[in-house]
Amino acid sequence: MFEYLGQPRWWVEILLIWAIYSAYSRVRNIGGKDVDRAFGNGRSIAEIERHLHIAFEPVLNRWVHVNGWVADLSALHYHTLHWWVTIGVFVWLFWRRRERYRRASLVLAVTTLIALAGFFLIPTAPPRMYPGYVDIMAQTASWGWWEGSGSPGPESVTNQFAAMPSLHCGWAIWCGVMIAMYARRTWVRVLGVLYPISTGFVVIGTANHYALDVIAIAVVIAVAMAIVYVPWRQAAEAVARKLAVSGRSVA
Repeated sequence: MFEYLGQPRWWVEILLIWAIYSAYSRVRNIGGKDVDRAFGNGRSIAEIERHLHIAFEPVLNRWVHVNGWVADLSALHYHTLHWWVTIGVFVWLFWRRRERYRRASLVLAVTTLIALAGFFLIPTAPPRMYPGYVDIMAQTASWGWWEGSGSPGPESVTNQFAAMPSLHCGWAIWCGVMIAMYARRTWVRVLGVLYPISTGFVVIGTANHYALDVIAIAVVIAVAMAIVYVPWRQAAEAVARKLAVSGRSVA
């Protein structure tokens, strides 16, 4: 069984991805009912950022708004690359880096699960819902194919308060890390590094996330990488050997 799981089959992977995404969508979208708490958390995050002197979201959002071409590109980036780059990296890892695929996919799964927990524990109204911000996705929805909020699904069933941490940036960071780790060409690795940086700019510039949302998901990614990539078994065996040696020396 373990040998089978270690050799991914494409049809099994498609079924697993579909099942995980369906569960993710259902769990994510049943949240977002505690409006007062979500707005309170958003104000708290903004206050923390002011104390840390990193509350640059209003300035960036206004700059994106007044530069129409930046707003248009940001909207396209936000609603398009999030899906297609992630899918593309998944397929690339499966077909070209099969020996790396299992751990890489586990990192994304762990990241998504931790983010889901964050959505429930810390429902957060994004900046675009507060006075002083311009909702760039609503601004561009007149010509785009997305909802006014930029939601991937109908606004009536989408959790608008799933902002902390930024899973949008989480998936982008995962893509960038995997490309930087496993791509052979230097220019491809450079693009991999630039992609999550541009995503961070876009989610903040469109007023969909706070800077702390992005920082939080970066920490989540680091935790997921540690869980999946650190050789826990070898570390546990080393500790057991040391304990055994200590026990014999005491005896």
